[in-house]
Amino acid sequence: KIASTYENSCRQLIKIVDGFLSQTTEINDRITENFINGIILILDTMHFFEENGTGDPVVSTFISHNEHWTESSLTGLNILLNLLAHSNVLFCGIASVRIHSLLHSRPLNGREEAAYLLSNVNRIFSSFVQNEDCEHFAYLLPLMKTIIDKSYEILQMNVHIPNMPLYKATSTALDDFLRYCSSSDSQEWQMFIQRHIEPLAEHYRSMSIRPFHMNMKIWWNNCHEMMMIGIHKRHRQISEEKLKFQVKLDFLELDRS
Repeated sequence: KIASTYENSCRQLIKIVDGFLSQTTEINDRITENFINGIILILDTMHFFEENGTGDPVVSTFISHNEHWTESSLTGLNILLNLLAHSNVLFCGIASVRIHSLLHSRPLNGREEAAYLLSNVNRIFSSFVQNEDCEHFAYLLPLMKTIIDKSYEILQMNVHIPNMPLYKATSTALDDFLRYCSSSDSQEWQMFIQRHIEPLAEHYRSMSIRPFHMNMKIWWNNCHEMMMIGIHKRHRQISEEKLKFQVKLDFLELDRS
């Protein structure tokens, strides 16, 4: 019972953190080292990123038996994606390692889920390319390759982006992909993302991500309503006690007179 209560508390905390981070684009200002240490410890404790020696998923409170994301796993993943986009390369590295483990612990569940992951990581990767932030490439390029390897066939990349080098098993694949994105061939990649990936990713967000955030919004509204009711009751009790006290004072004054 204690373990169950702890797990439920962790799930609720993960949802709150994800809701907190999703409210603004100024992620860097909201993530501190203490925040990282706290939330990663919880995710690690819940065995969110582990896999066993056979490559099969371990028993986890985050992964459902039908291989769909549970609500907690999806909010946990969104937290990691926020960390992946952080300007601090150490935070990016922490998130990258765990997303890697997560990708190896379960198969991608269809095109839309694959597109959602590729869309998010590509957006983060593109922002660092524009800023010429080479430190983050060491984490983002291998992660991009893993996502592409796992989604190459279901997203029909061989048809849509035949010049994409990252799927090729060469020692220079990562560097080739970086040049591919920043050269004249990048139009092929960008068109693929815009025409084929973003529509699928947006549908996944509307069906899987936004309902969770809407549930959290409803939860926060309920919390606010309960708080306001509690404040109102408290003020009423204070007023009633003051009135009773004043009545007693008046009664004492009458007795004296």
